[in-house]
Amino acid sequence: MLKVKESYVENILKAVLYDNGIIEIIWDTSIQEIEVIHLKKMQQTVFELGGGKKMPLYFSIHEFLGISGEARKYATSEEGVKYTLATTVLVDNLAKKILLNFFMHVNKPRVPTKGFTNREDCFLWLEKFYLETNS
Repeated sequence: MLKVKESYVENILKAVLYDNGIIEIIWDTSIQEIEVIHLKKMQQTVFELGGGKKMPLYFSIHEFLGISGEARKYATSEEGVKYTLATTVLVDNLAKKILLNFFMHVNKPRVPTKGFTNREDCFLWLEKFYLETNS
């Protein structure tokens, strides 16, 4: 898997587009709670990296990262997923698993969304969506 492009949004995120069509979102460790403005910046970055197409997204979240109620609602709205094909989240510890389960229970995702305990499984699952859409 090779990096094709990278984009930085200072103090918010780093996004990496790989040659398999997956965009990795790495939230800046200075963010303690994701807000709507952060998600809008992320969407703009995904739009730019993906050329306006819906893309599979892999989220690498850091310890103690939360998401506000408004951001949860936005993330599962039509506007919030307009450039998202499918989503995976690395849930490599109990806190991240609880956060993802809470998010998925309270605000039902509009796109396929799943947590995995390792990065490889995240990417394998997302690649299926990308290949179905781009074949």
